[in-house]
Amino acid sequence: MKKYKCYTDGSYQASIKRGGWASIILDESDNIIAELHNGNTHTSNNRMEIRAVLETLKYFKEPSDITIISDSMYVVNTIQEGWAKKWFEEEDYSKSNLDLWFEVLDYLDFHKVTMQWVKGHAHNELNERADELCVFAAQCLNLQRDEHIDYRKKIRESLVSEPGTRRSNRFDAGSENGEIIYSLGST
Repeated sequence: MKKYKCYTDGSYQASIKRGGWASIILDESDNIIAELHNGNTHTSNNRMEIRAVLETLKYFKEPSDITIISDSMYVVNTIQEGWAKKWFEEEDYSKSNLDLWFEVLDYLDFHKVTMQWVKGHAHNELNERADELCVFAAQCLNLQRDEHIDYRKKIRESLVSEPGTRRSNRFDAGSENGEIIYSLGST
């Protein structure tokens, strides 16, 4: 299994409603083999941090041993402590960004992933480079709107019903043609 080290970062600029994510991928000899970056409009900093990890994991087509270095304690802890896996297993749809986290989980089963936290803006050359790419992506690229699934909103909507009726707050996920389809079930 090949080993890689990846510096990921995400950012969001509220004044222009645009975010960027980036990943710098190094081989076993610490040579940069790829720099990935992109972004979305109408997103959040946390979504861009998660997206950076997700797109990094998608980059590798064969199972790999990947160390991801991130300045986001949210991302590092959610993966390292197994929080996202727990949310999925317990069907806890109250958390933010579950559409991305559930996709990340698929890749965590495919790759061997180790998370490492690095302090942001602390003169770490590759973390700073990832940050520069995030800013570039947010400010300069032609970005698409972040069309994420807000599980919490869907659950709240399912609880609103006409007088005399009650809807379930159960949330079902299914698959059709390789895509995950999310729908609210009624009982």
